[in-house]
Amino acid sequence: MILTNREKEVINEISKNPEITQIELSKKLGISRSSVAVHIMNLNKKGFIKGRKYILGNESSVIVIGGSNVDIHGISDSKIKFSDSNPGKIYVSPGGVARNIAENLCQMNLSCKLISAIGRDSHGEMLLTQNIEAGIDTRYIIKHERYPTSSYLSIVDDTGEMVGAISDMDIISTITPNYLESIKKVVMMAEVICLDTNLNEDSIEYIFNTFGNIPIFVDPVSAKKAKKILPFISKISTLKPNINEAEELSNIKIKNKKDLNRVSSWFHEKGLDQLFISLGSKGLFYSNKNESGSEEPKNKKNRVKNVSGAGDTLMASLIHSYKKGYEIRETARNALIAASISIGDQNSISRSLSADKIKREYNEQYAQ
Repeated sequence: MILTNREKEVINEISKNPEITQIELSKKLGISRSSVAVHIMNLNKKGFIKGRKYILGNESSVIVIGGSNVDIHGISDSKIKFSDSNPGKIYVSPGGVARNIAENLCQMNLSCKLISAIGRDSHGEMLLTQNIEAGIDTRYIIKHERYPTSSYLSIVDDTGEMVGAISDMDIISTITPNYLESIKKVVMMAEVICLDTNLNEDSIEYIFNTFGNIPIFVDPVSAKKAKKILPFISKISTLKPNINEAEELSNIKIKNKKDLNRVSSWFHEKGLDQLFISLGSKGLFYSNKNESGSEEPKNKKNRVKNVSGAGDTLMASLIHSYKKGYEIRETARNALIAASISIGDQNSISRSLSADKIKREYNEQYAQ
């Protein structure tokens, strides 16, 4: 891919100082900051730089495969009255399980490629711009003429709990085995693959059969969609279901800690490496083939503002901990801290989230 002379100048300055700011670049090159931002965006699109600190080259990364959509959150000012208009606030933001996980990973300073699909419409442009600004490698996102960009509409009550949602995700059917085959060499370079079950069954099957030698993390998304991964439990490195999804997959009702242990035994007998079951406000159950336990959130000072992105943030933290080589208990604690940061923010992805912040809070909460 050909670089312009100005883009070469930008690359040259970044190679000298990967942490250089756009303002500093504008002064060195004698152009406006907005012009620098455009050049950075173009270099991101071309794959020459990645991430907020402008990482150069083609290093291996996390590849996230699944849904991207526009989130429309309606938050009521008071208790929801059904079959009636409820005063409140409406927020529009980038979303989608896979896309959110990818952005959270970038906020934790991990290199991340996103394989997803968007329409050639205003919502698609918004998502693409946000992804690039977040540092996500967007080269493998399908841009489709016929399908609109996915959208997700949720209604949240005055306590921050979701009372209902509708999703329009037909475009994800364009992430086919044929498309994945066309970028097979790229995916084979991944250190970790993360997928959500919004993908069609044939694409999920292709991923497990083709990339089974790479650690695969799975977000089941919903109890109904979770069934798609049943034939592939033995090929999953890490699974993050909630209680409903874990019950659906194992066919075991969860009423107490004993049931959680029965469920974890079922999964590990099937060949699963790591299991993290979200217990909502009660925390996180974790297990591998050698140990199990549960952790409750220690920091409850964050007021719940939006729970919709907590699971995606939690998954990103699990991947970050895996890449850092943390033990499973420390991994669970880090994940709860990340989720706590998320629910304390109005947006699905908290701008205050970072690996450093998680580490600081971990040290504060678990100092001996």
